[in-house]
Amino acid sequence: MHMTHEYAHEKASHPTRNAVTAMHVCLILDNSALTDTVVQQLERAGRHRLTVLHDLSELTQSTLTPDAILIGLQQFTALRENEPMVYLRLSRRSRIVVVLSSRELLDAAHILAFADAWVFEDLNVDRINELLDLGLEGHCLMPKQFLSRLGVDEIRLTLLPRLSEPEFETLRLLGQGLNNRTIANQLDLSEAVIKSMVRSVLSKLHFRNRTEAGVFAARQQGALLSARSGITPPQMHVAAGHRPNA
Repeated sequence: MHMTHEYAHEKASHPTRNAVTAMHVCLILDNSALTDTVVQQLERAGRHRLTVLHDLSELTQSTLTPDAILIGLQQFTALRENEPMVYLRLSRRSRIVVVLSSRELLDAAHILAFADAWVFEDLNVDRINELLDLGLEGHCLMPKQFLSRLGVDEIRLTLLPRLSEPEFETLRLLGQGLNNRTIANQLDLSEAVIKSMVRSVLSKLHFRNRTEAGVFAARQQGALLSARSGITPPQMHVAAGHRPNA
């Protein structure tokens, strides 16, 4: 038998501004600090019944039928990959909202399509009550920077530390429009090694092709060295107006 912590709240006696119905929300997030933050935000609304689960096995074995499941990216990935039938069962009866950080967006793009909505812990978790209401209706509030070329660039800049030094130099030289042979000559490596490094750069930073990588490197040449040195790119700002269907 699994153990849960429940936070029950009586619905306010006076009508809310939008007369939004109370929901049963189940949380299974990736760490306790994030769980505490989300619980605090939800408790401020005072209208949801919350159930906090501690690991994926509790979720898969649970007979709960919450209106919404707030789930961390790591937990959701494991659910989709290891328990596909459980995912299907849960997705039929509950809205699934994934909580992740903005820097995880590109890595997680392939899996997020299977969720009903997303919440970014570093950008809009303070609006979790609004986002839950939208998610229950099948909508998602997307920060506008993710819809722009420069916004995606900022995410990629945070991923630069995953490149090795030769891979980083290869990316920088792609920004100069050089072919593999010329890059190989400049780095004193074989053309076959450079070809392999280009593939690795495309994979690690989620580029579709070398042209996209080269355009990024040329556009962000001033920011590349700063980001590589660990200097944080400019803070991304949250937009509140876009509500695409999940």
